Amino acid sequence: MLAASTAAVNAQLLWKVSGNGAKGNSYLLGTHHVAPVSMLDSIKGFNAALAEVDAVGGEIEMTDMAAQAQLSMQYMMAPADSLLTMVLTPAQADSVGSILAKHMGDQVNISMFAPLKPAAVSTQLALLETMATMPPEVAQAIALGQQLDSQVQKLGEAAGKKPFAMETAEQQLQLLMGNPIAEQARDLMQAVREILSGKSAKKVKELTDAYMSQNMEAIEKVMFDGEQMTESELKRLITDRNTAWVAKLIEIMPNESVLLAVGTGHLPGPDGLIEQLRKAGYKVEPYAD
Repeated sequence: MLAASTAAVNAQLLWKVSGNGAKGNSYLLGTHHVAPVSMLDSIKGFNAALAEVDAVGGEIEMTDMAAQAQLSMQYMMAPADSLLTMVLTPAQADSVGSILAKHMGDQVNISMFAPLKPAAVSTQLALLETMATMPPEVAQAIALGQQLDSQVQKLGEAAGKKPFAMETAEQQLQLLMGNPIAEQARDLMQAVREILSGKSAKKVKELTDAYMSQNMEAIEKVMFDGEQMTESELKRLITDRNTAWVAKLIEIMPNESVLLAVGTGHLPGPDGLIEQLRKAGYKVEPYAD
């Protein structure tokens, strides 16, 4: 991992944004939402960028995790007429239950998850699959809430930096849990098929390895290989949000220099934050001493 931490364009997670009337240098930091906090020690320039900027933020503000957890639970609950056991066939429910039991123990069954929306169960399955690929000590740290995105914001708070966010927790939860239940059920079963085939674990490992080696090119390839998301999902989850975030950054940066930590998938590509900011007139380059 240390050998891969170079300033090469395809091995860079921290990007400097300057010019076009911005106040000083701002920075984009690509994160992996289940990466260990120890990853920050290997990201070249992180501490210097943190010390330099006026404000530190992320996709949402994550400093009050208890309030966020409570809000998340509200969005995760299914309508009374659309419980999980109602929208899935018995065979589908058995498939979901078997995966949950595999990761959480034989005492777990599908009825325990019946009050949740299919999207909430999909999120849980994705987290379980990801943590199963991590070394035990890393998985334990993540389970205890020692997570990269929130740690960046905590470090910013401790350093007296102004907090900010690209969107509210409500906006993000609506994005993840607000599409029709039938679509959520379809997506859940697609996730189940990929888990049972071993395809999901393979993708998780590829993405984690690419991130831990700070290989932006490999991250882009894994995320946008044409199989991870449909065009509509890509637009809803990545492209439209990137455009909104760039507009917000353009408003902020003339007055404050910022360090923005967001999922690495939002950085690369023609519609990524890097290219959109360049098109808006900013100089965006990999961090260098």
